[in-house]
Amino acid sequence: MESFHRRQTDTTGRNVGKEMASETPTGTSTETPAGTRIRVISWNLNGIRARWPRLEELLREQRPDVVCLQETRCSDSHFPYGKLHDLGYEAQHSPGRRGGGVAILIRSDHTVQCRSGALDRDHTLAEGRWLQVTIDGLEISSVYVPAGSLDGEDDWGKLAFLEAIARHLDGESRPRLIAGDFNVAPTDQDVYEPGWLEGCNHTGEAERKTVAEIIAEGELVDVYRRLHPEEDGYTCWDQREGHYARDYGLRIDLALASEHLTPFVSRCDVNHAYRQGYKPSDHAPLEIELDAVAA
Repeated sequence: MESFHRRQTDTTGRNVGKEMASETPTGTSTETPAGTRIRVISWNLNGIRARWPRLEELLREQRPDVVCLQETRCSDSHFPYGKLHDLGYEAQHSPGRRGGGVAILIRSDHTVQCRSGALDRDHTLAEGRWLQVTIDGLEISSVYVPAGSLDGEDDWGKLAFLEAIARHLDGESRPRLIAGDFNVAPTDQDVYEPGWLEGCNHTGEAERKTVAEIIAEGELVDVYRRLHPEEDGYTCWDQREGHYARDYGLRIDLALASEHLTPFVSRCDVNHAYRQGYKPSDHAPLEIELDAVAA
């Protein structure tokens, strides 16, 4: 894969919509050779052991280059390194406390050039919440922001964590993709009924302001919203009371790319296939595709 340090002069900006746009027929591999493009999937799977059949299905059929996982909900000793290796993926995992855990799966034809388990130089803060790797000159981070409490109290350190991300990015300009569950809906457009959720842990003014600061400080772009300015793009639905069937969703899983990387981003879509069917997570995967630069 060529480095992403050179700027592409043209961009496709292809918008394929959200309804099943990223699905692949069963048994069909979509693996692309290293050197042509890179496909990244971000997914809060809400327990890797509970969701293993669906993750295995995704890896076998989609063959993405990189997968950023959130809420693995397992210790490192129970993490399926061996099964992933057999599927052609090497894994970096940061087990979490209080139900967190993040991982990055890298297809074996890519080489990890750098790995970091620290956020704002703090390994403890990053534990189970932030993991960063560099492949082919592209820095990719998997993030799981604490959900916060419904009563508005910041017992989980949500704001402090978001502020640490902003500090971590301040003054650093590089090809970067941050993908994961931010547990913040950036605007009212990202909420099925803003009036019902006003001021909650996903829509609080302070949380939204800090996410905006992360984007500004890191010179980042909300990739999905850039490509789909009018669509809802919900990524998470409560599993109770038929919220998914009614599309009572939230867009809280984000892909933030550095501004000078966005010309390479040709696609960003929600894959509804993995929010349906057998034992789904309450989140749908977010798929991002970046075109490589011609020599």
